[in-house]
Amino acid sequence: MDRITFLDNAHQGKNDWWRYLLNSITTWLGPFILILLMLIPFIILNHPTDMSINPEKVTEENPLLLIVFLGIYYTLSFLIFFGFSRFIHHKTILNMINTASRIKWMQIFKGAGLWSLILGTAVLVDVLINPSPIKLSLDLPFLTLLILSLIIFSIQASFEEIFFRGYLMQGIGLLTRKPFLPIFFTSVIFAIGHFWNGETLTTSLAAVFNMFIFGMVLGIITLGENSLETAIGAHIANNILVTTMVNGLDFMGNLPSLFTTGFEPSLGVPYFILPFILLMVVFWKKSDKLSLIFKTQNRINEIHRELPEIKCINCKTINPGISIYCMNCGKSLTREYASTARKLVAFLIDMTLMMILSGVFLVILIFITLTVPVSSIFSLELISGTWIIITSMMIFFYLVLMEKSGKTIGKIAMGLKVVGEDTQKPINYRQSILRNLFLVADMIPFILPGLLGLLVSVKSDKKQRIGDMVAGTIVIKD
Repeated sequence: MDRITFLDNAHQGKNDWWRYLLNSITTWLGPFILILLMLIPFIILNHPTDMSINPEKVTEENPLLLIVFLGIYYTLSFLIFFGFSRFIHHKTILNMINTASRIKWMQIFKGAGLWSLILGTAVLVDVLINPSPIKLSLDLPFLTLLILSLIIFSIQASFEEIFFRGYLMQGIGLLTRKPFLPIFFTSVIFAIGHFWNGETLTTSLAAVFNMFIFGMVLGIITLGENSLETAIGAHIANNILVTTMVNGLDFMGNLPSLFTTGFEPSLGVPYFILPFILLMVVFWKKSDKLSLIFKTQNRINEIHRELPEIKCINCKTINPGISIYCMNCGKSLTREYASTARKLVAFLIDMTLMMILSGVFLVILIFITLTVPVSSIFSLELISGTWIIITSMMIFFYLVLMEKSGKTIGKIAMGLKVVGEDTQKPINYRQSILRNLFLVADMIPFILPGLLGLLVSVKSDKKQRIGDMVAGTIVIKD
């Protein structure tokens, strides 16, 4: 029976929804309350205080204070999480890390070493591309930052991995039999939490996007290895290097990093490409370990699952779900899966048609702005934004509505059809919506759109992309 045993660890202890909610809220908000309570005696003893003190100014003048505060906060969070998991959930931290009886320390060092090499090489490339603004700082403030980072970020990154890729991913895994969904949803939550890492909207959105990719890759590694240690090591190394080498966290102010004067990490090599390099290295010649992530996970202690009946395409006879050949005419009930190349051509035909319609709509918008007097109130950004939004909605609804009946224009041209994975019948709206929502995941990395979806489809036995696996659909020759 195909299994991801790491997700099975969730069945340990008590899993009522309110326990997850109580533990999560208390873990993240509890430290703030405890820190405020600890400050009350200090405030009373030093009353009256100078109310003109600006906390932002204090952290700007002493940026290391913010790292110390983070250390206190995450240490308290870890302790609260440990206590609530033990006494509210009756779960152990070890079961959120791996399926063994001990922590694999060498695997943590492996993850840290691999990510340090990848990120360090990217920074070196940036230094070679932009050598002029670089200033090397090997002084006491940098050594202090390095020591604090080694201690504090080891605690912080370990806790975040155990919470997101351990506790939360196992918890969401109880609600779905598809392992990819816990990876996706925990990565979204993890990424949103990094919105405040940037000083501007642009840098904040960039941080969210980068951390979503980083979280997805760490989640895939965790389930592929049935172990969290590699992800913990990579996360620790990431936070230490980004802070101590290049001061890559805007919200922390002007830290005494190794490379200073405003140098940004991964300008020559975009950050979001680096996690895919880590994924490739970890699973080099081990792609079979990734296959379970995109399959349907059987429930623990589940003996069998009844398959829906299948109608023979040739004689219309209804056959049991386990049938391979029709019991009436003897024809094979398994249709031929569409090749990745054929599906790609069909998709390109659909996108070409959509781009033609989008171009017509753009011409209409431009014509309106040039001829209608009130068009002066519309800015170029507003017009382009409207065009992008409507084009995206048009493509999405076209794919959802057409694939509900099995065929888009591109699939008709290539002789293909979308059907249910088990039933081989036309899909429903839920499946069609899910299939096309996950085009976002299939299009990763966006610098080479669709590369991830193509690789997954090529490796899949049924030639499914990620959206197919999530929605339970396949594309067959019609």
